[in-house]
Amino acid sequence: MKMIRQARSLFGGSDIWRHSEWVLGLVMFLTNCFSISVTPFLRKDMGERYFGWVNLYFGYSVLSSFLFLGPFANLLIHGPVIFPQLMPAFMLAFIGASIYQKREIAKKNSRGVEWHTMYVGTSILPLPLSQEKILKFVEPVLVYLAGHFLWNLNWEVGMWLYIAAFSLAINNHIVFYNERQTLLDMRDGQIEATYLSGAMAGKPPQETAGLVVAESTRKLFGQDAKLKDAFSNLPNELKDLLDSEPEVKGAA
Repeated sequence: MKMIRQARSLFGGSDIWRHSEWVLGLVMFLTNCFSISVTPFLRKDMGERYFGWVNLYFGYSVLSSFLFLGPFANLLIHGPVIFPQLMPAFMLAFIGASIYQKREIAKKNSRGVEWHTMYVGTSILPLPLSQEKILKFVEPVLVYLAGHFLWNLNWEVGMWLYIAAFSLAINNHIVFYNERQTLLDMRDGQIEATYLSGAMAGKPPQETAGLVVAESTRKLFGQDAKLKDAFSNLPNELKDLLDSEPEVKGAA
């Protein structure tokens, strides 16, 4: 893993890349505050850290804000609140569902069950679709439809579910995006470690699995007598996986 991080720092460590990663983290944090308030109703077997107390705190905070600030907002919005007790009922239901989920996690821990702590959970919806499609598309649509139906009974609940639906869709897409990026980083790191010497020698991309080093860079290092020293100073994890020392072709 250290080798992969070193390779990624060479080929993917641009300022834009790091900035995008920070933005994704911020968006994931904000959407998680709402999405975590509906996931215990939709999933089971969630990981200990994914459904941890810190995440639950933000879920409680979101519902508490709607519960206590709703009456004041209603003075401005004047939306329909046919069942004002609906929001407190959802708050109690969320507390009960979260306690149940935490008990299930504690049971797994007490039995010594090996379980990934960041597992997002298995959908309880009995649909003949993959978990990825259910989490990405079905769950957000279901929550949105619930909010649309309940809006006419209590706009606070409807608004909460509307926001939670969009947050759930964004959050789930980012989860699977990050998962794919991690695996792609691992694959790219292996390619860079295996074919770096060939790329430095100017081999075509068909022979280096698409890894290419610019001609100007190769010319620069071809004229640099310290290239051998640079290779010897590479991290051991990266050096051991290189197929050979770089055979750099200098400029003609």
